[in-house]
Amino acid sequence: MKRILRGALLLGLAAAIAGCALLTPGPVARLDVGSPVLYAGEPTLLDAAASVGAATIVEYSWDLGNGETASGRQVTATYSLPGHYTVELVVTDAEGRTDKTTEEIVVYLRAGTKLFSEDFSAGPTALGRWPLDSTWANANESGIEHISGGPGYCLFVHSGNDNWHRRYAAVALPPLRLGQRLVFTCRAMTLQNQRSHTFIIAPGRRDISSSTGSLPYFEFTSDGGGSYVREPTSYGPGVAHPVAFKPSIYRWHTYAFVYTEDAYELFVDGTLLQSGPISIDFADGGDWFILLGEESATEACIAYFDDIQMSVAE
Repeated sequence: MKRILRGALLLGLAAAIAGCALLTPGPVARLDVGSPVLYAGEPTLLDAAASVGAATIVEYSWDLGNGETASGRQVTATYSLPGHYTVELVVTDAEGRTDKTTEEIVVYLRAGTKLFSEDFSAGPTALGRWPLDSTWANANESGIEHISGGPGYCLFVHSGNDNWHRRYAAVALPPLRLGQRLVFTCRAMTLQNQRSHTFIIAPGRRDISSSTGSLPYFEFTSDGGGSYVREPTSYGPGVAHPVAFKPSIYRWHTYAFVYTEDAYELFVDGTLLQSGPISIDFADGGDWFILLGEESATEACIAYFDDIQMSVAE
């Protein structure tokens, strides 16, 4: 009987030991990002030292979210482009058990970084960087002209038959951190008369065919009462605010929009003319368009555009 009891006790003890082994917790993956704010092109430390486990962690595998992988308890990552990235860490312990965790990180650009620049100095070939919105117009209603004595090459538009002639260029907007601004500048000049003449400068369009969900933009329309800033919303074209400014003919004016996460300002020749709220979300960045256009019921109205810049400021 004693032998039977002893055998049963030994079997019970073995089962208990095996059960405890099965109940031993596996590893827990944890990662820390070394820099509170990350900038494109600058290295940052990714640290898995906070990962824990009952058994020794023997492997740290990283997916950096930008197409690159790495291994080690600490790795250095450099993101060449701004944007949103998902970093994944997988840890493996000595018993082959694994755990993973992810972290969403945002990579910004430093203030002063230029996002877009066009002075048309490449001459006629520069037109290829500005596709035509062919909805209403045809290609021969615009081109690159050289104005002797300054400013040199520029984009000119002379739409006829009461049609819009619009050209656009793609621009990748970065995420904006708190305190950063998006600054857009463009020079424009109208020639001859302004009867039945409209032109627009739209720095940020989500969709070429619609202003819905876009950034506020400038419009001058002689038949509609003068200059306006239009404030699109996520649901429609929004409202138009009259601006106390009339472009002079045969004179270059510099138009500047400053956008923050929730507000904008319009400057013309350095003077603040209009400000207001922004109701759309653009601070996360993404693919946008710069749109320039002119419409005329007569061929006497011509608009020139030059020195287009977009940059990050703070």
